[in-house]
Amino acid sequence: MKLYIQGLILAIQFFSVFPVKREIPMEKKQLRGAIISLPWVGIMIGVFPLMSAWIFLDYTLMSTFGAAGLTMAFSIIGSGGIHLDGWMDTSDAYFSYQPKEKRLAIMEDPRTGAFGVISVIGLLFLRFIFIHETLIVSFFTFAFGVLAVPFLSRLVLVFHFAWTPLAKEKGLSHWFASAYSVGVLWANLGNFIVLGAVAVLIDTDLLYMLAFLFLAAAGLYTMSRSIALQSFGGMTGDVLGATVEGGETFLWIVLWISTLFVMG
Repeated sequence: MKLYIQGLILAIQFFSVFPVKREIPMEKKQLRGAIISLPWVGIMIGVFPLMSAWIFLDYTLMSTFGAAGLTMAFSIIGSGGIHLDGWMDTSDAYFSYQPKEKRLAIMEDPRTGAFGVISVIGLLFLRFIFIHETLIVSFFTFAFGVLAVPFLSRLVLVFHFAWTPLAKEKGLSHWFASAYSVGVLWANLGNFIVLGAVAVLIDTDLLYMLAFLFLAAAGLYTMSRSIALQSFGGMTGDVLGATVEGGETFLWIVLWISTLFVMG
């Protein structure tokens, strides 16, 4: 339990802006705990946007348009923008149409190019649309999405650590991947089962939506793995960040589609 708590603290320190000031040993056991905790950090990041949307919609004159915008903004702030930076770097490299080695060099360049700017505008515009549309359909479904979407997008990262080769033997992705073990995968599947059990206790419809989203997340993993291997020769930290950000937008679209079937 102590190692799990230490891993959770590490995950919070690396992948969110929550101010947890505690020095944790950077050994493989703690890093494994951090990988296991990644989906729960996603839920933690979702709590503040959800509470903010509820308060503004119930106690002020704010419209659903404004609440959707704040939800997206607070979610990005909660992660410290680390994954969004990966999306922009990956976009610059991917759309350069250069050989793999050149693409990896472009990702390491701290400057942001035109493709990175254009792609992030398109990504966030799409995400905003489907957050807003889901909120219009049902606040209940929206609340589920604010928590479940970041959980599942980070669960995809665990699949990458399990089955996607590294593009280079350095960086944050290599650091965490070196600590991966089969037990990490089983623990994260346990995390998903816990989330499913909670969904059933709240409303059976949520279980259907969660299953739909999980299948979409599996498809997201397959697609992102293929792009990573073909374009970059494997996984990098930026590709992982792009997977989270692209995955969140994709899963919001899927969640909205699921409302057409579940909500009738």
